[in-house]
Amino acid sequence: MFRQRSCTVFFVLALALTATLALHCAAAAAGHERSAREVFAALPESIFENTPEGLGPVEKQKLLASGQADFWEVAGETEDVMVFATLPFHDVAVALRLFRHNGSNAVDAAIGTLGGPVCTVELWRMDVSGRLVPVDTPPEPSVEEFLGKDQKLPPDVQATVMICLGLGGLRAQPLFWTSTGMAHVPVANDIGYQWNGKSFEKHVQPHSEMQ
Repeated sequence: MFRQRSCTVFFVLALALTATLALHCAAAAAGHERSAREVFAALPESIFENTPEGLGPVEKQKLLASGQADFWEVAGETEDVMVFATLPFHDVAVALRLFRHNGSNAVDAAIGTLGGPVCTVELWRMDVSGRLVPVDTPPEPSVEEFLGKDQKLPPDVQATVMICLGLGGLRAQPLFWTSTGMAHVPVANDIGYQWNGKSFEKHVQPHSEMQ
């Protein structure tokens, strides 16, 4: 189980890091100076409260100084992305990704949990002065937007939708369950939110297992 979850997490992380290389090069050419490390240093550790291990201020400073703390290590880093994975199995991860504003040194930073059926994400904005404030994530779409034409949920299935950190931005993830536990419901659509240099734009596309 640990090996399967670890492979899943790092497959996603590898794609995420690869996808940000172009953003990093464009940002460097434009003279942007904010880095994921700088933003992470300023962020509170609140997102880690949604992981079994958590992260305190002392452990955070260890991560920044040496890349490893008691339960976490820096598993990957570019100017736009930092990935933190749990020790020793890397079965839980937290990723931070920057979204840069066109024509400004301001950045939006999404930091979220990866590697499980339930995800959590926080969105923050660092302005040109370095002030950091929380901002709202896009509103969750309705469950019906994931389903195909004339598709209905089984009567015993309930659902909720979460906003998560995705490969190209943010993504919406449905979660289905019954009175006995998690349920699998095939979906027809994937819903993502791509950064356009100013805000996140909603995109709906046919479902892919890569999402």
